[in-house]
Amino acid sequence: MNDDPTELLKKHGKTFNFARLFLGSKTGLAAARLYRFCRIVDDIADESPNPEIAKVKLNSLKESIKHNTPDHPVVKDFLILCEEYQIEKNHGITLIEGVSQDLNLVALPSLETLIQYAYRVAGVVGLMMAPILGAKKVGYAFAIDLGIGMQLTNIARDVLEDAQMGRRYLPSEWVNTLSASQIALANIEHREQVQDATKVLLNLAEEYYQSGLAGLYYLPHRNRQAIAVAAYVYRDIGRKLLKNNCHYWLGRVVVSKPKKILLASQALWHLNTAAIAHYETDHQNELHSYLQCDILSK
Repeated sequence: MNDDPTELLKKHGKTFNFARLFLGSKTGLAAARLYRFCRIVDDIADESPNPEIAKVKLNSLKESIKHNTPDHPVVKDFLILCEEYQIEKNHGITLIEGVSQDLNLVALPSLETLIQYAYRVAGVVGLMMAPILGAKKVGYAFAIDLGIGMQLTNIARDVLEDAQMGRRYLPSEWVNTLSASQIALANIEHREQVQDATKVLLNLAEEYYQSGLAGLYYLPHRNRQAIAVAAYVYRDIGRKLLKNNCHYWLGRVVVSKPKKILLASQALWHLNTAAIAHYETDHQNELHSYLQCDILSK
């Protein structure tokens, strides 16, 4: 494992690496360490030549965290990070369980299963990042929402790519049970259904972004800047998709570096002019109605 966690962030997490520039060096390094753990877990699922091998590897990580036996260097550093920032280590287990879902053919049936999946692979990352960023505990629920919003954007961006890997995250109730293989073909007769479902997905993501951005109020001012920048850049992927009528068959949408700089400027301006995160707000509990875990007590 590379001793410098920022290298992995620079290579694979360009949006988050860009946002890291707005954090202090200590906080930025801790955020990169968490990203490294999450990325390695994700890579085991995506890059293992055999799903059964990946399952064994992920289960080994999970057991190592559960029993505090850091045989793997990434688990060792994750457990140290948890101790340093009072992160609940079981959140790492939740992440591994969520990523493990991708090792089987994915065909989510409902909105409920979509939100549960998004929580396990991304909302829980927000939950782990919150103490690193110095969030007040009341802000943790909003951190979950920002993670979920970003994951929904990911799903919208990667509809075609995921379908080619046998994964369909768009709920069957939205696409009339179209299979991943049918979506991968991108036939004209199916395109409108998938486009409409992707629009629903992105409108849902916007609800979670709005909640996540409101929750920046509970962060120290400097750290608000970094997360606002990351949220604005990531959210723009979805907005660009919507502007292009969600033509998923054309491949992945990206945000250019000049646009990232513009979006960062907008995020900082909105923070400074109190357009976002300018007052204490109650969390919209209905956003967590499908989550069967006592999030706020942790």
